[in-house]
Amino acid sequence: MPIRRMVSAQCSLPRIRAEIEIPGGAPGWLGWLVATDPEGTLVGVAAGGVPVPGEGEVYALAVAGGSRRHGVGTALLAAATDRMRSYGAHDQRVELPEDDDPALPFFTHMGFAPLAPRRLSRPLPPLS
Repeated sequence: MPIRRMVSAQCSLPRIRAEIEIPGGAPGWLGWLVATDPEGTLVGVAAGGVPVPGEGEVYALAVAGGSRRHGVGTALLAAATDRMRSYGAHDQRVELPEDDDPALPFFTHMGFAPLAPRRLSRPLPPLS
């Protein structure tokens, strides 16, 4: 899946462009993480930040179809979570595009619980 389709399914391209072009990034923005296969092909992306003190936010998490269920999403979420915790996050949230979003089982498995329709949250353990 081309990166443009992978990311735009999760986060609008104008928003991504605005975040990248802000000198020093947007407040609370921690940037993009990417995952590649051994040949260097992009297989997943994640973006997040800490827009409110103590609350990490997963803005986007997408994994190419052929790479799902191989730990890519888990690794990207873990890396984003580590970044958020290092910036003081003790909770983490994500908002899904649809009520029956295909990522819902993944986030539920990762410990997220519903706050509202499409909005999930989980507490983060402290850094060790």
